[in-house]
Amino acid sequence: MRFSITIIILLALMPSLGCGVPGAPQPPSTGIPKFVGDLKALRKGDTVTLTWTTPTETSDGELIRKPGTMLVRRALIATPEAEPNFQTISELPLAPTLKDDRGAEATARDSLAELLRSTPARPGSPGSGGSAEYAVYSVMAQSRSGKSFGLPNRVSVPLVLTLPAPPKVQLEPIPAGIRVGWEQAWPPAGESRLGAQYVWRILRKQEGAADAVMLRQLPAGHEAMVFVDAGIEWEKNYQYWIVPVTLWRDGSRHGEVEGDDSPMASIFAHDSFPPATPSGVQAVYSAAPERSFIDITWTPNIDPDLAGYNVYRRMAKEAPVRINSELVKTPRFADPGVQPGIKYFYSVAAVDLRGNESGRSEETSEAVPKE
Repeated sequence: MRFSITIIILLALMPSLGCGVPGAPQPPSTGIPKFVGDLKALRKGDTVTLTWTTPTETSDGELIRKPGTMLVRRALIATPEAEPNFQTISELPLAPTLKDDRGAEATARDSLAELLRSTPARPGSPGSGGSAEYAVYSVMAQSRSGKSFGLPNRVSVPLVLTLPAPPKVQLEPIPAGIRVGWEQAWPPAGESRLGAQYVWRILRKQEGAADAVMLRQLPAGHEAMVFVDAGIEWEKNYQYWIVPVTLWRDGSRHGEVEGDDSPMASIFAHDSFPPATPSGVQAVYSAAPERSFIDITWTPNIDPDLAGYNVYRRMAKEAPVRINSELVKTPRFADPGVQPGIKYFYSVAAVDLRGNESGRSEETSEAVPKE
């Protein structure tokens, strides 16, 4: 009797033992992709570049198994608080997700050229509160059946105008550094509620360097622009370019929009500029017991790259000849190679670290007594 009861209990348990996972069966996935929540926008000139992470999961946490669509949408509004009325400007495919997919970065671009140049004032979306001052973007991820889940994040860019990039950048080495010049256009005129200030950014990159250096930001005007870069190192290659920037403000909101870059200009910073010519040269005869000499002194040069001096001597009706074997480091030189009864003429030239020699100073003279 006990044996038969055990068989009945086992038979009753067999359906539950054959099931892989206990509990109620799960409903099938809806297949609706998750919303895009990390959309970013960068405006450069008249082009807006949008980037975001492609969704890989559905709204219920399953991998996306069927292809869908990502709708890139744009609306024009007068104020950031206005409710946008989006219109689709492009579509991108949303591919099924493989097991190891982590979500690739997606990119879309939108040109504002025609919109920014339109006249009269740009019309905003219905109910946006006036003419358009901002472009708002969102990306809607949809299933194959056109269903979407949740609200994607929104990003906006101001519709301020930018200066056209200079067509050419002129570079010239001068003693103080590199002279950078360019012709600038008139600041644009357009109807806008946003306050705008136009400036130029001067950028430089040394050959072999990974990053560029922003040298200066100058306000835009109506005349040719000139800037001297005194921070270079001689005998190196550099590249320069100009970026127009619009600084905008809307109440407490503010930001900047870069225009298109100018063409890049290159230069080899070669120092062919000599130091200043020495001055104040004087010569005085000194009768020493061992050996007489003429002592030459002059005013020190203040050039930062000064390496030393050369001293030149001549006699009447002769050409000057350098009499120092090595550069003189101090503003003084003693000439022991003098003879009694002869008048000598002296001049001094300065030499920089790259071997550039200045012109010779005004001459001074001194005669050695006959006895």
